[in-house]
Amino acid sequence: MNPLFSIQDKVIILTGGNGFLGSQFYAYLTSCGAKVVIFDVQKENPVDITDPADVKRAVAETLRQHGHIDGLINAAAMNAAPGSSKAADSWSPYEKFPLELWKKEIDVNLTAVHILTQAVAPVMMEQKRGSIVFIASDLAMIAPNNSIYDEGKFKDIAYVASKSGLLGLMRAWAAYLGKYNVRVNAAVPGGMYNGQPEAFAKKNGALNMLGRMAQKGEYNGMIHFLLAEASSYMTGASLVIDGGRTAW
Repeated sequence: MNPLFSIQDKVIILTGGNGFLGSQFYAYLTSCGAKVVIFDVQKENPVDITDPADVKRAVAETLRQHGHIDGLINAAAMNAAPGSSKAADSWSPYEKFPLELWKKEIDVNLTAVHILTQAVAPVMMEQKRGSIVFIASDLAMIAPNNSIYDEGKFKDIAYVASKSGLLGLMRAWAAYLGKYNVRVNAAVPGGMYNGQPEAFAKKNGALNMLGRMAQKGEYNGMIHFLLAEASSYMTGASLVIDGGRTAW
């Protein structure tokens, strides 16, 4: 592979590696020769990304085993699927959205990203290299169109707020770490099909220029680019891949 795009032997920490997007990133990056270390509460050796001490322990162990850390992908997030009965409160009218759920989502989707970056940044600052990727959302840039959901259901407002906050957090860290040759960018994906009801998938796809939701694997290239030397002059930026939804 062209050296610009090689991620062979890069050590990459991936949060949420057992999730829908995270599992795709893990399979793809390892197939490209990267050494991917998953931080996830669902792993056999769990890492609580909301606990600074646990995160520092896991980062130190990663450094002990591999000697360096080249990338960090913050993919872990709370995001209830449409039609899910397990997270009914996530679809509450905004004036009734539970405060405890709000706090929990902000903690996982935003604060944890800051905690991870705090733990990994000193390693990369000393190395004078590294790439940190925040996984945001098209809803970090635009408001949700609640008409695509069932009547009385509204896109999780804590999710929208936390993903919007990631863009500001990303820019602040990028400005702070630039002099150390450490890059921080945000990946901004649109909705991906994951067995959602057909009517929802059709309405969601109609919101973008390509007329469909993303399919599994279509965000792998975005992550690859942000980790590779091909993006060596890119920092503080949002890479939008959403089928043209936010351009409409």
